[in-house]
Amino acid sequence: MSGKTDPGKEEKKRILNISIDLILKLGGLFIVIFLCYKIVQPFISILLWSLIIAIVLFPLLEWLSGHFRGRKKLASLLITLVGLSVLVLPSIWLVNQLVDGVKYLADTIPEGNLQIPPPTGAVADWPLIGQWVYDNWMQASENLGESLKGFMPQISNFAEKLLGAIANTGMGILQFALSVILAGIFMVYFKNAERSGKLIFEKVAGDKGEEFLDVSLTTIRNVATGVLGVAIIQTTLMGLGLILADIPLAAVWIIILLIMTIAQIPAILFNIPLIIYLFAFMDPLPAALWTVYFLLMGLIDNILKPIIMGKDANVPMLVIFFGAIGGFIAFGFMGLFLGAIILSLAYMLYVKWVEV
Repeated sequence: MSGKTDPGKEEKKRILNISIDLILKLGGLFIVIFLCYKIVQPFISILLWSLIIAIVLFPLLEWLSGHFRGRKKLASLLITLVGLSVLVLPSIWLVNQLVDGVKYLADTIPEGNLQIPPPTGAVADWPLIGQWVYDNWMQASENLGESLKGFMPQISNFAEKLLGAIANTGMGILQFALSVILAGIFMVYFKNAERSGKLIFEKVAGDKGEEFLDVSLTTIRNVATGVLGVAIIQTTLMGLGLILADIPLAAVWIIILLIMTIAQIPAILFNIPLIIYLFAFMDPLPAALWTVYFLLMGLIDNILKPIIMGKDANVPMLVIFFGAIGGFIAFGFMGLFLGAIILSLAYMLYVKWVEV
């Protein structure tokens, strides 16, 4: 009798062995994933942006390689070189001007020397509102320093964070240049990556995997071109105007304008103080011409978005706003672009998942 084994104990022992084996396997898998994450963590934003650029530009690569007898590597090299040349030259000027502007603001704000320039006498001659604008502007110019003294610690703290984020633009541009180079490599192997992506989506979403992959690619392309692309075009055109009109701290305003346009904040909010400045410090004719230009450029997104952005990937403005601002806070300049795309993608996948 003593030689018999208890079936209940054997079953418990078998379950225990399976449980220990499963825990060890999951633990090993977790360690591998954690170590991989720590290794690629410094490059996550660059890799993500490289992937997004590759997804957006792959149709151009296919079209171009058709003219190069199917030589995708040559087409990818050409796209990469053009992208870098378009990026580098304006960026050198922008970073140099931005550094000077940030230095000026960093020295002025903490010392409490921030001042509004007084209006010219011509402001008082404006019809209807001229005298009111002149009086209030002059009062703000004379009393701004005294009025803000009590809030200077809070203003300085906020300004240092904002200036630090803006100052990271130079590093963000370097990261963007590296992303363009990596995107050129990714595009060559895009078809293989697309097949892998399809298998991954099918593992997660089953029969709907391919549909979810199509939604992801469509959303990324539409948001990157219809939101980010339009924002870059609009900021470039308005930025050229700021430079040619000789507006002080133009580089700083260009970055602020880029943040506004990506976050879907209407450019008219930027144009209102700009137009007041133009008429206050310029002769009437050039001020009027520049006003027309900035108003037209401020409205150009309403024309470009319906043309560029697809009808099947409409993302609410609030989603893009939180994505752009949250990404900017979390990842700096690169996050401004990544946040808008990633949150938009998550929203569209959620909508598609609810529908099915």
